[in-house]
Amino acid sequence: MRFALLAATLFALLSPLALNAQEENYNGIVVFTKVLKTAEWSNFKYKETLDLAKKGDIKAIKSFLEFSSVVDGTESLQHATTCLELIPFTTDEKMGVAIYSLKPKLKKALLPRFTLATGRTKKETLQKPLLEWAPLTWKGLNGEVVACSSCANQDGITPSKPGMQKPGMIQAPQATDAEPGGGKQ
Repeated sequence: MRFALLAATLFALLSPLALNAQEENYNGIVVFTKVLKTAEWSNFKYKETLDLAKKGDIKAIKSFLEFSSVVDGTESLQHATTCLELIPFTTDEKMGVAIYSLKPKLKKALLPRFTLATGRTKKETLQKPLLEWAPLTWKGLNGEVVACSSCANQDGITPSKPGMQKPGMIQAPQATDAEPGGGKQ
């Protein structure tokens, strides 16, 4: 009985260390082994999509964010940490537009995950509240319109409605949870 209690206590104390040991730095962004295994299982090209997203490809950013609906528990926080660390590469503007185009239920799920990820990342510049360093991402997560002046000719981005944005600005169409093929979030 004592041994089981001692083993459980040691496991509880050491499990956060074990979780950190299962991460790798992939071109400046942390990725987690368990998330990679889930991606492999679900036939999602995680690192390839991450590479495209890092280059500012809106379609890849959106796809990478939508993968959040596949993971849960610890993996959802780990993937959110990767997404958070992706923002400086993609730009706040493109991340905000991609998030704005997601389905409302997914945005609602991402908001607390991103908030928790700011406490999990090891990058000090990202440990501040998201609103301080990525205000457009924050707006997108909260369902506010995010326009992108540098997203022209990107898949999934359409000209904004007249009167909604400044001339030359475009925004992603916002998805709805009731869209055909929407499935569960």
